[in-house]
Amino acid sequence: MSLQDPGSYKLPVLLAVGLHILVVGLIAFEWQRSSRNMPEPEPPSMQASLVPDYAAMEKAKREKEAKEAARKVAAEKARQEKARQEKLAREKAVAEKAAAEKAAAEKAAAEKAAAEKVAKEKAAKEKAAAEKAAREKAAAEKAAKEKAAAEKAAKEKAAAEKAAKEKAAAEKAAKEKAAAEKALMEQLALEEAEAELRMQEEAAQRAEAEAKAAETTAEYQDLIRAAVANAWNYPPNVTRDMEVTVRLIMIPTGEVISATVVKGSGLQALDRSVEQAIMKASPLPVPPDIQVFEKNFRNLTMKFRPENASW
Repeated sequence: MSLQDPGSYKLPVLLAVGLHILVVGLIAFEWQRSSRNMPEPEPPSMQASLVPDYAAMEKAKREKEAKEAARKVAAEKARQEKARQEKLAREKAVAEKAAAEKAAAEKAAAEKAAAEKVAKEKAAKEKAAAEKAAREKAAAEKAAKEKAAAEKAAKEKAAAEKAAKEKAAAEKAAKEKAAAEKALMEQLALEEAEAELRMQEEAAQRAEAEAKAAETTAEYQDLIRAAVANAWNYPPNVTRDMEVTVRLIMIPTGEVISATVVKGSGLQALDRSVEQAIMKASPLPVPPDIQVFEKNFRNLTMKFRPENASW
């Protein structure tokens, strides 16, 4: 704080002290001068005259000037104190306003981020539900077509058998040998048709099981990614386009036996953070179907990206 600072008391105090010293010096000087210039006392005489007391007048004048100077110093000191208090009040108001604006901005940003996250999660769930419904609809339509084809084949088969029996009965007397050979051929054809139908049904069942297994696999891989994302703490300097490929070895309870990076992102800190997040999120969600688990999850290779990175 300098002497020119309105908030300082040093300048008014120094001015007041200097002014008092000056006034005392002037009084002393005038007193000495008055003493030297006083005339020698004359012998008393009988003549009476009225002599003004100039020294007292001069002293009163100097005291008045000293009081006036002290009053001005006090007024200046009061003015500077008022200026200091007003400056402090302005600075406090500015600081409080800035703090309030900063808090409001941070709150708005947090609310916006939360709303965007909820909207994104909602859109993802709706998309997954729509895709699942489409797959279920396609599977139902396929099953209905196959059932209709099987019923048609059965009706045609029944009609053919009826016609064959009627024809065989009519020609039985003259064509027993031909009828027997024809019956044998029809039996072979029937067995082949039934075998073909069974193959078609088995193929449809396998396709349905594979489609269900693929759906289950995709669903639980998404759940695994979500679980790892919740436990994942990104290191600095991470971008959303970075990708880490990790091989996981698990048991049917979802516990992770090991997590090994097979293809890094180029940032070792990010690679290590993925491994740590996987082990932290263990046990991971896995399908209850043991066949699906053994085929697709016991030894699982997945890719992870820091989708929520904001660096």
